[in-house]
Amino acid sequence: MAKAVLQKNWYNIQAPDIFDVDDVSETPAEKASQVRGRTIRESLNELLDDSSKYYMDVTLKVTEVEGNKAFTEIQGLDCSSEFVSRMVSKRSDRFDMVHDVTTEDDREVRVKIVGSTLRKTSSSTLSAVREELQNILDEKAGEQMYNEFMENIFTDNIQEEMREKSEEIYPFRELEIRKTELRE
Repeated sequence: MAKAVLQKNWYNIQAPDIFDVDDVSETPAEKASQVRGRTIRESLNELLDDSSKYYMDVTLKVTEVEGNKAFTEIQGLDCSSEFVSRMVSKRSDRFDMVHDVTTEDDREVRVKIVGSTLRKTSSSTLSAVREELQNILDEKAGEQMYNEFMENIFTDNIQEEMREKSEEIYPFRELEIRKTELRE
């Protein structure tokens, strides 16, 4: 087994430009074509040097290989299940939403949102919040390229606007983008 790994070439996996780090990890392969398409999960706080996002993981997919460098693009983001389970408490409602948006460069992204209200609330109130959040996501995605849209999610710019607009309708304890997926 070790002999087989030693005979392979090692490729440095590069993070996209929006992150603070360049090299994410290394992977062995016999040919460059075997590296293309591989996915890597990395903690967002390591990619951005931001400890406030300890509960987020980013999935990167290798799109091209030049020499011994493998370049990636953001495939999605995922919130840890422990964070989500701590978010919801007794005598409050869990708010879930799934919405597909298209960015300015015609990339389709599925955005999943989770939240927790301060108290129990009616379904019509939650529907009003859901409609407002869909409008915000459609507007932001329509005027931004995919990488810019994801960067605004990573830095909480979109979540801040979502929290402000939802507070006008009903107060939330937490409101977070739980997951994003790049649709093929």
